[in-house]
Amino acid sequence: MSSKDAKVLRSRPMDDSEAKWVGLRAIEWVDQEGRERKWESADRKTRKGEVDAVAICALIHRPSSETHVLLISQFRPPVASSVIEMPAGLVDAGEEGDEGAQKAALRELEEETGYGTTKQGGSVDVVETSTIMVNDPGLSGANMKLCVVRIHLSDDSEEPVAKPEEGEFIEKHLVPVKGLYKTLKDFQDKGFAVDARLAHLAVGLELGLGGLTKGSKI
Repeated sequence: MSSKDAKVLRSRPMDDSEAKWVGLRAIEWVDQEGRERKWESADRKTRKGEVDAVAICALIHRPSSETHVLLISQFRPPVASSVIEMPAGLVDAGEEGDEGAQKAALRELEEETGYGTTKQGGSVDVVETSTIMVNDPGLSGANMKLCVVRIHLSDDSEEPVAKPEEGEFIEKHLVPVKGLYKTLKDFQDKGFAVDARLAHLAVGLELGLGGLTKGSKI
């Protein structure tokens, strides 16, 4: 069974009053030349504090292998495809500031992948937490923080077991950081879609290594 086996049955326009998670908003604003303009925005209705969500760049270290980044795939109905992306999740009420974002990151990481705790031994450290970043600002006011998590495990530590919520079907993928750009292209060849933010990370890594030539694309 794979997330690629899921499919959209039907799709239709929805009235805002029906929506539980997302709402439409009309924005009236003034541009730099003093002209009044209008904009349409889709925003989450679930924000409990300063930030909607947290994304997790989880790096897995084992003594006998190179560093891997932990990715997931799941079916995303809006794009009717299984998407390769970084683990992520909504921030709960009371999870404020960097400490709250880090708590949310480790909780979501454990739920989606089983990683994020020391139950397998080793260590789990949140080494970087970003400021609040906007997410698709031409469409939405949604925002998020990014937490970079380094997980050190022994070679013989057991593969952790995820704890998904009801209705979640999430596959995890341990991918070497080196060559991430090519790996994402391979995922696309297998029929997956790739989250743009993850693709941007892969492009940045590839550029840092002096890669990318004319005609390269994800």
